[in-house]
Amino acid sequence: MVRVSIIINARGKQGMPDIPTGYYGNAFTYPAAVSKAGILCTSPLSYAVHLVQNAKAQMNDEYIKSVADLMVIKKRPKYIVNWNFIVSDITRIGFDKVDFGWDSPVYGGSTFAAPVISFYNNFKNSNGEEGVVVPICLPPLAVEKFQYEVKKMTLNLNAHCKL
Repeated sequence: MVRVSIIINARGKQGMPDIPTGYYGNAFTYPAAVSKAGILCTSPLSYAVHLVQNAKAQMNDEYIKSVADLMVIKKRPKYIVNWNFIVSDITRIGFDKVDFGWDSPVYGGSTFAAPVISFYNNFKNSNGEEGVVVPICLPPLAVEKFQYEVKKMTLNLNAHCKL
């Protein structure tokens, strides 16, 4: 089994619990999209996308309260590291708009890729076109395979993926 854990912030999202005024602590949870590796590898990209969409869709007030209750009853569970990859979309945090007084930033976001987590960051290329960059850290033996899969996936994007 492999999983992708999606870090989701509960602040300011519809259907999420109201965060008490004055509370500045963490307010996030991370549901997981889970699949057997063989199924994931033989399925089109849309299969993985739907798994992530379904995991994100379950995030609501009831889910968060249920997770909180479970943590009280069973204590905080050990975080599963093996065969787990964590993703977090930080494009709306505003790192790309921070103004220290000497013009707009060229880049604002994570400065490196870590082995088990990727943060989606805002990015502006040399032509001023905006997009999203996702740093990813892979073992050397996996880089060539990853490049091949991304190339294959993007060449046939319209044929295999209905997003």
